[in-house]
Amino acid sequence: MKNLFKYITVILITLTIFNCSKNDDGGAAPNQAPEAFALIAVTNNATGVDVKPTFSWQEAVDPENDAVSYSLYVGNEADPTTLLAENISSTNYQPTERLLMYANYNWKVVAKDSKGATTTSNMFSFATRGLNMPTQAVNTNAAFSERYAHSSVVFDNKLWVIAGRDDGSLKNDVWYSANGTTWTAATANAPFSGREYHSSVVFDNKLWVIAGRDDGAGKNDVWYSADGITWTEATTNAPFSGRRSHTSVVFDNKLWVIGGYDGAGKNDVWYSADGTTWTEATANAPFSGRSAHSSVVFDNKLWVIAGFDFDGSRKNDVWYSADGTTWTAATANAPFSGRGGHSSVVFDNKLWVIAGYDGSLKKDVWYSANGISWTEATASAPFSGRYLHSSVVFDNKLWVIAGYDGSLKNDVWAFD
Repeated sequence: MKNLFKYITVILITLTIFNCSKNDDGGAAPNQAPEAFALIAVTNNATGVDVKPTFSWQEAVDPENDAVSYSLYVGNEADPTTLLAENISSTNYQPTERLLMYANYNWKVVAKDSKGATTTSNMFSFATRGLNMPTQAVNTNAAFSERYAHSSVVFDNKLWVIAGRDDGSLKNDVWYSANGTTWTAATANAPFSGREYHSSVVFDNKLWVIAGRDDGAGKNDVWYSADGITWTEATTNAPFSGRRSHTSVVFDNKLWVIGGYDGAGKNDVWYSADGTTWTEATANAPFSGRSAHSSVVFDNKLWVIAGFDFDGSRKNDVWYSADGTTWTAATANAPFSGRGGHSSVVFDNKLWVIAGYDGSLKKDVWYSANGISWTEATASAPFSGRYLHSSVVFDNKLWVIAGYDGSLKNDVWAFD
């Protein structure tokens, strides 16, 4: 019995020594998280920060020399939860996608070792820059003739300019460019009549030209092309009245035509799934009959912005609809002046209104994140005051093309 007691005692002592030795060499010790580290740049409270900034931070040293990776969080929350990138092996990162302009952000980094232990950095805040507006045009004299009341779209990763009026004649030419500098004529003489105040969209992987005015009267024909060279007439006589100065957009997998002028200001809304068969969503939307307005698709809604109505007033109201039938006024009186012949785009997750005519030729630029509250990006853009120009978004830039500033223009501008 005494020997058994000694034997058990020896075993217990041996196990104790073994466990102690395991703790001494770290084999069973709890994993330790990476050491504290700090952010470097973008610096705290920085302003005018580029929309693709380089973030950097100190190395988080791991006490056990485990490999450490980093996760970068950037958001407008007080404690950002939006994961911008993870499994970063270095101590810097530049995003491939743009942050929003005119935005306030917070950012932090979480360091994680190979066993999953984490350490979170301090947090910094910063504000991004606004719209970058170079003082030089991309092209002051493009290969297409000076013109206004044309249309522009982005198709096949190129900018396109279609028809319009130049000095003394109506055009039916079609031009494209991969960079805004070098322009090529897809055709000098498309089969549709020379026209102005028409609309163009990209739908079903094709270019579309809808209505407008030729030397006769308002048109209600619809044309399409898969390459900008060969054009096919979808219909000679759509059921909407012949018109000009209307707008067209693509929404809910359909073509839409909104408002315009057919001898009177229109506030009807039409749609088509194929460009041939058209249905009237409403004959009398609650916004006043108007022309030279702008329309875009934003926040999964149709939008109508400003324009000329025919009670003699220029509008600065903003309307939206989720179905084309029921319309709601986002604002009856936006802070920009009542105008028509302006352009609008969706860029940087915002609505934009660019230039136009309010009794004088404008060169201001406005933006809104909701259609209700508007902010002036600039009262004096570097291009000349103008209207009946076109604007598109291409290559992460906002483009302004041609128009009328007292004379016809064929300049091309790009802002980011």
